[in-house]
Parts: sequence; structure tokens; C-alpha cells
Amino acid sequence: MPSEVPREQRWSHWLRALKLLWSVNPPHVAGVIAATVLTSLVPAATVHFTTQAVQAVANSAGRGDAPEALSAALGAAGALAVLMAVSHVLSTVRTYLETLLQHRMANTIQERIMRKSVSLRLSQFEDAATYDSLQRANREASFRPYQIFANLIAVTSNLVSLISVSLVLLTWNPWVAGVIILAPFPSMAANIFYGRLGWKIENNRAADRRRATYLQYLVTTDRTFKETRLFDLGGLFVERFSALVNRFYAVDRRLEGRQAVASGALGLLSVAASAGAILFAAATTVQGGQVGQFAGYVMAITMVQSSVQMLFGSLAQMYEHSLFIGNLFAFLDLPVRDVRAGRRSFPERLGTGIEFREVSFTYPGTDTPVFEELNLFLPAGRCVALVGQNGAGKTTLVKLLARFYEPTSGVILVDGVPIEEYDIESLRRNLGVIFQDFVQYEASVRENVGFGRREELGNDSGILGAVGQAGAAEFVRKLSKGLETQLGRWFDGGHQLSGGQWQRIALARAFLRKAAVVVLDEPTASIDAQAEAEVFGRLKDIAGRATTLLIAHRFSTVRVADHIVVIDRGRVLEEGTHSELMALDNVYAKLFKLQASGYLDETAGLASGR
Repeated sequence: MPSEVPREQRWSHWLRALKLLWSVNPPHVAGVIAATVLTSLVPAATVHFTTQAVQAVANSAGRGDAPEALSAALGAAGALAVLMAVSHVLSTVRTYLETLLQHRMANTIQERIMRKSVSLRLSQFEDAATYDSLQRANREASFRPYQIFANLIAVTSNLVSLISVSLVLLTWNPWVAGVIILAPFPSMAANIFYGRLGWKIENNRAADRRRATYLQYLVTTDRTFKETRLFDLGGLFVERFSALVNRFYAVDRRLEGRQAVASGALGLLSVAASAGAILFAAATTVQGGQVGQFAGYVMAITMVQSSVQMLFGSLAQMYEHSLFIGNLFAFLDLPVRDVRAGRRSFPERLGTGIEFREVSFTYPGTDTPVFEELNLFLPAGRCVALVGQNGAGKTTLVKLLARFYEPTSGVILVDGVPIEEYDIESLRRNLGVIFQDFVQYEASVRENVGFGRREELGNDSGILGAVGQAGAAEFVRKLSKGLETQLGRWFDGGHQLSGGQWQRIALARAFLRKAAVVVLDEPTASIDAQAEAEVFGRLKDIAGRATTLLIAHRFSTVRVADHIVVIDRGRVLEEGTHSELMALDNVYAKLFKLQASGYLDETAGLASGR
């Protein structure tokens, strides 16, 4: 179970949340505080004028139509009416400002979570602990920070009311006042205990919460629709989701039941104290004919009890919120591992090429090296293809080149310069990559392509040129709104593309980048052979100015490369042109013949009518 949060850290969380709220809108925060303090003085004034009004009415009844008594009664009643109006106005203003602050606070926190996520490295996103931290942060973001402020305002309000009203009781009987003030302590202690227990339970179920969210995703998006329906998985996923949330509910129900019994039973102490105080007030004031004083005492006792209960309740909630808001700050405080980078601008066109020299790499949290002293050279202005079985390390090379990860040992050189000496933004700006698991943005065609080079989003000719290079011009031209057509089905008016069409859009995004280095990871896996030949005819033109790294399993694709490198288990087995490698009759030639024979067998089968 998570360890207890130190008291100093809880104070730090409170102060940090309040500073964050103040930064959102200082005038609104000040307005809420002012309205709260003024509203908190109303109860004491109400007790005072109620005492006067009741006593004046009693005096008037006892002496007939005494003008002085009537005037006093009407004056006190008028003052009470003014207090009611003032209280209403202050409450309305406070509610308005609090609502605006709550919305702004939630938006600010969500933005900070997003900015923090953007700053994290790939290794952190591939770590389950980071996802658990993000899950906890997202759960608390919408309300916890503001609730600390709301509870603090409630504490301030009830404390001011308690002090002002208690003065009435203290002048009458200090012992009665003390009993009423201290009676709610046991109930508050129970709420703190169960609040801490609830925090521990919720923290421990973070992974299961993520699993429940994932199960929801599987049955509520078009990305998974075909397979989940075809394999009849929808019911299974719903059952698993129900099992998770029912388990959450069973635990929560037991916890809430225990808390209700404990706080209810201990709360009777406060009720008994108030009842005893009222009986005592009746015995000591009514006999003396002090009806107004009795009414004031009863009202004061009720208000003090209510203020004390709400004060302690707010303190208990502040304690609970301080535990949970720690989850938010824990995510925002995740260390960002700075990437060591220089200030050298990445060349717009490579002069010699990219060299992996004695590069070794092991993914964090694993023991199996992906590369061990890998030596690989990608000549400038050439198209180099990487060939190898799944898990050979081809995509990992791309991650190292983009500096999503750093080599365990060895060095990557670009034009003879260690890659760490280049400005990282300049480096990534000059990498044009289409990943095997490329993103299908639920956005317009213009944005899907233009995201490859944001400054070109408004450049129609540039975007259309990239669309043409990717062989997507024909189907884009037929779309209802051309470049402005919304793609995907998540938003109104969306047009869904085929897998091959999506892949061409992703290719266009990479081509628009006009980068010095173009990396294509299985770029034509979803398009037919004829379209593939067309795309790679254009790819040869692009490779004329860029250094192109091609990762592919289709040997029809690989053949267009100027240079082919075969890797296996992090080692270069052989390299050369297609003809050279076929002449070697080694690994590449065997793989090529194996794949070619599959095509020939399939063709023969079709020809024979099988």
C-alpha cells in the first residue's frame, strides 16, 4: 500500500494548489474570499437582532401597545430583513465567482497535464508506472485542486461564524460553549481515518482503472469495431468491465458503510451536547422571563454546532484532498530526463551520411540487448533498405536516430559529427518519418498532411504536391471538400478512408516535410503492388536530395533501394545492392527466393483455377 503522506508535504500540497488557483484569476479569488468573510459575519448579527426582536415582541405583549417596544421590534425585524438581502447578494456573487474559478482551474490543470505529457520521453510512456501516475492525475485534475480552495473557504467561513457566534455563548456560559465546540472532534477523526483509507484503496486500483478505461475504448471506437464485432468480443469486454467496476463498487460500498456508521454514531455526541445545552438554556433563561435571550441562545447553539460540524468536516475533506492531489503533483513533478544536445544546426542536406559506430542498446527495464556493437553506415543522398526478421531492431534504429532513446554505448555520427552536438529541435525538424503504426488524425486532409510541416498548413500548392508524390491526388480530388474534407468518423461530416488511402496520406505527410533524412517504416504495407511501384518511382526522386532509410518486408519494395542492409539480432549480416546480395546467395537471396516462390505459387494457383 502507498505510504502515508508526511504532514509537511500535505501543507506543501495545499499551498501549491492555492498558488495555482491564485494564478488562474487573482481578482476572482479575492472576490470569493471577501464575499465569504462578509457572509460569515451575518450569523452573529442575526443572533443579535433576533434576540432584540423576540425580546421586544415579548415586552410589547406584556405592556400593551408600548410605542418603544413596537419600534424596537420593527427596527430589529427590519435589520434582519436587510441581513437576509445582503446575505443573498453575497451568496449569489460568491457562487458566480466560484463557478468561473472552478471551470478555469479544471482547464488549467488539464492543460498542464498535457504540457507535462509532451515533455516526457518515449521510455517514460513505455513504462506502466507512468501510465498509472497519469491515470491518477487525470482523475484528480477536474476537481481536487479547486476543492482544496473550496474547503479552505468553508473553513474560513465557518471559523469566522464560529468565533463571532461563540462570543455570545462564551459571555453566557463558557462551559456550555466548550462542550458544543469539542463534541464533533470524534466524528472528524473518523472521517480523517476513512478518508486516508479511501485514498490508499484508490491509489492501489490505478492499474485496474486504466484497464477499465481500455475496455471502454475497445467497444466505443471505430478503430476496433470490425475485429471486436467479427470475433464477438463486445460482450466479453463489457462483462470484464462490469466485473472490474462491480469489484470497485463492492469495496467502496463497504468503506462508505463503515464510515457512515462510525461518523453517525460519533456524531450523536454533538447532538447530545446541543440538546443538553438547549435544555440548560431553557432552565436558566425562561424562568427569568428572558425570552429573547433564550431565543438567541438556542439560535447561537444551533449555529455553533452547525459551524463546528462543517468546520471539522471541511478540515477532514481538506486532509483527504491533500492526499489525492498529491497524485496530480506527483505526475506534474515526474523528472524530465534532459536530452544532452548542442546548438549545431542539422544540415539541410547530408554531405557524407549517417554512421552507427559500435552502437549497443538495451531497452530500460530489460536485460536483452537489441544491439551489441552495431556498425552501420547510411550514405548521404542514397536510399538504404533495412531487411530483417521481426524483432531484429530495425525500428529501434529509427528511435535512436530521432533521439527518443540514447545508445547504451557507442556513438551515432551525422556527417562525422556526434548526433548529441546537434540541436534536438533542428534534428527532428529534418527527419521525415512515416512509422509503421502511423497516426490517423481525426482532422481534415489539409491538417493530416500539413502536420508534417506546420508552417505549410496554409500552402495549398505544397500540400497538393506532397499528396501527388504519395499517389493520393486522385482520391483526394474526389472527396466532397477536397483538402478541407474531415477524415475519420469521430466528428460530424467525417469521411473514412481505406487502409491504403490512410497510408498514402501518411506518406504525403512525410514527403511534405522536405527533410534531410526520410525514414519509411513499412510505408506501403496497405497498398497494392501497382500503387507501390508508383510511390517508389517517386521515392527515387526524393532520395536524390534526401538520405532515405527504408524498412520493409516486401522484397519488391526493397529492390528499389540503392543499398540493402540485412540485420539480425542487432548485427549486420550482409549488405550491398540487390544484384550483389543475390550473387552472394546467402541470407538475403534465400529470403528473396522464399518470398518470390510464394508469389509464384499463388500466381500458378490462380492460373490453374485452384
